[in-house]
Amino acid sequence: MPPAYAQAPAAGAPAAPPANPTATSKAELDRQYDAAFQEMLQKPADLDVLFKFAAIASQTGDLEGAISALERMLLINANLPRVRLELGVLYYRLNSYEVARTYLEGALQSPSVPPDVRNRAEQFLAQIVNQAKPSQFHGEAFVGFRYQSNANLGPATSAVRLFGQAANLNQQAIGSPDWGAVSTLQVRHTYDFGTQDKATLETFFTGYANRQFTQSAANVWLLDLTTGPRFQVFNGTFEDMTVKPLLAAGAIWVNDTYYYASYGGGVEVNTLLSDRLRNVSTAVWRRHENTDTAYLPTNSLFRGTEYTFNTVFPFQLTPIVSLFGSGSAQRFMSDLAPWQSYTLWGIGGGMTFRFGDPVLKTGLPWIVSLTASEQWWHYDAPDVTVDPTAYRDQTDFILNLTLAVPFDERTTFSVSGGRFVRNATLPNYAFENNNVMFGVSWRF
Repeated sequence: MPPAYAQAPAAGAPAAPPANPTATSKAELDRQYDAAFQEMLQKPADLDVLFKFAAIASQTGDLEGAISALERMLLINANLPRVRLELGVLYYRLNSYEVARTYLEGALQSPSVPPDVRNRAEQFLAQIVNQAKPSQFHGEAFVGFRYQSNANLGPATSAVRLFGQAANLNQQAIGSPDWGAVSTLQVRHTYDFGTQDKATLETFFTGYANRQFTQSAANVWLLDLTTGPRFQVFNGTFEDMTVKPLLAAGAIWVNDTYYYASYGGGVEVNTLLSDRLRNVSTAVWRRHENTDTAYLPTNSLFRGTEYTFNTVFPFQLTPIVSLFGSGSAQRFMSDLAPWQSYTLWGIGGGMTFRFGDPVLKTGLPWIVSLTASEQWWHYDAPDVTVDPTAYRDQTDFILNLTLAVPFDERTTFSVSGGRFVRNATLPNYAFENNNVMFGVSWRF
């Protein structure tokens, strides 16, 4: 059997050696990493041992350790085009494009370069050329299916309030389960001005479509666009802080009927607080332009202005575990209906855990993400059509668990499960919704 470093590589990382056991937990990955490191110390000139450590280090997120092991291999034997390729890929993942270019070109210059190594090296070199251009496009598309236990977000029972009295909804308005098709498209464009403060123009476009199989009232289309320049505020003194003033515009359709268009602006501040902790805070205002339609004859009551503040603190706990905490505040003021004006507060958090591919052997880590959030709503005035004496207050609890399985560097299968529980002072607005979604995303 040829040595591991001579076999076909996995996309995006050194190929896992044949003897590499399945990693199913952080403890197991740590054990493998420690064992491979000790073996490398005992056999510092063994190419198979070095490559084995590089593969495990890459799986755990220790890209620098993987690079060190692979570079030592080249000191022992410089004629290893596959190792040069993997070094180029790792440096590319670290955004060190010029170093990556050197290794990739070195792989192509080898007289014994295998065809698969040549093809991947040429692909990465083409991507590096694109990275050098001032204008960059990146994006991700997702297509999947989702089951919801309460697709129309209706109350659990027909017992509601109407003009302060007990009333009963018809069966169509009660929460109903359904399947639907979900698709999203996110596109990011950046233009580098080439200035000393590293200023760029960033534009984000988001498209979302949800088509229910039976509950057409829950069909949603969404388009959203933000754009603005990002630049360093303290050039030369505190370069790890950037500010981005932005303009925003969007539109939403419900049940294939126009709901509202929005426009506004704001600012985002992105700050590196330590080598593992970052903060991203955004303050945005948006004007909602709702108009009455045959399907939504009172839609204009929701016309108004929205002010939103969000802050997120991502924290890299270990190479394979990351955490985040978030907080939000929102104020919406209706032009015509004070009972539709509200104040919202929210907190959230979550964790992401990366572990070695136990099935496909791609060398790319699988990712499990768990998020949870709580929101508190308070409306300014009672709605006389519901109950003229009762203020509307509600709390939302949202929980989501996701498993992401990469097929290659661009294509990922994901499956997620979630639960949404809304408690409200008025039974009209209380509901529960459990969902399961699966699909495939493609990055470009």
